[in-house]
Amino acid sequence: MKLFNKYKFSDKSQTLGGMISTVMGLAALVSFGYGIYIAFQAKGNAGLEVGSLGLLSFMLSVIGLVIGLLSFKEEDKFYTFSRAGSLMCGIFAIFMIAVLMMGIV
Repeated sequence: MKLFNKYKFSDKSQTLGGMISTVMGLAALVSFGYGIYIAFQAKGNAGLEVGSLGLLSFMLSVIGLVIGLLSFKEEDKFYTFSRAGSLMCGIFAIFMIAVLMMGIV
């Protein structure tokens, strides 16, 4: 027996920046995963290709984080994608900073 029907009586939509941030976070994860795939195929001797994919995924996550945080300024919108994209990009940016620091040290 249903007690409540889930109707949405609102003309709000998701923020554009939140959707862009989420897509950029997913693109960062895909490029990082492809870099790992290339490194395994080359048995650890991938070199510049893997480094450039790692740098690309880091830049995508930082830019996605900034866009996601700026999207909270949009008024009268749903912020689900803003939260998800900002969180995903922020965690991945911190992860990539740690990976880059391990390569330096």
